[in-house]
Amino acid sequence: MDNSVKIIIVLVVLVIVVEIGVIAIMKANQKGSKSKSYDERIDEVLADDKEIERKWLVDKNSIPYDLSAKDVEVYDIKQTYFSFNPEMRVRNYNNGMAYEMTIKDNMSADGLVRDEVNITINKEQYENLIQKQEGNTIHKTRYQLYDDGQVLAFDIFHDSLDGLAYMEIEFASEEESRAYKEPEWVIKDVTDNKNYKNGHLARYGIPADE
Repeated sequence: MDNSVKIIIVLVVLVIVVEIGVIAIMKANQKGSKSKSYDERIDEVLADDKEIERKWLVDKNSIPYDLSAKDVEVYDIKQTYFSFNPEMRVRNYNNGMAYEMTIKDNMSADGLVRDEVNITINKEQYENLIQKQEGNTIHKTRYQLYDDGQVLAFDIFHDSLDGLAYMEIEFASEEESRAYKEPEWVIKDVTDNKNYKNGHLARYGIPADE
């Protein structure tokens, strides 16, 4: 093999290495951008003490996303209520990874808007509060992902609520929520149906029309 051929081979290898490096950097930047957009959107919709949320009934087997993808956040949630008026609950995330207390009140007639306060609590506080339990504990897995400017949350229920699945989106404003065009694959919008609120599920189970 003469020197000119060796030089050509070395140059080709260098070009390939550079291209691989450029592709890796682009993918890393895309992932970072997506993660940043996800976090920014979360901060935006949680900027005040109002929950502006729409909810859709879905078929868990027809969700058109790969819920096992690396960029999907997965949470095992055990949700226990200790008051229904006002609505007060605690959550255990991922078997003790985190605990949270939430207070919700003043729901609008259309079920879209509620006052919401979330408070991080510790294990001892959580265990004390669940002693005051009302209704049944809800067990669900939440898959949360970022798509087209929105954070989508898919709740797949277990135990006595097995078979039930929702998609929820929290919005930054009522105008934004009403402008959102629901995808064709959802079953129906149940935002204004109190029977599909988690508090109602904890007391009465899956709605009779389901």
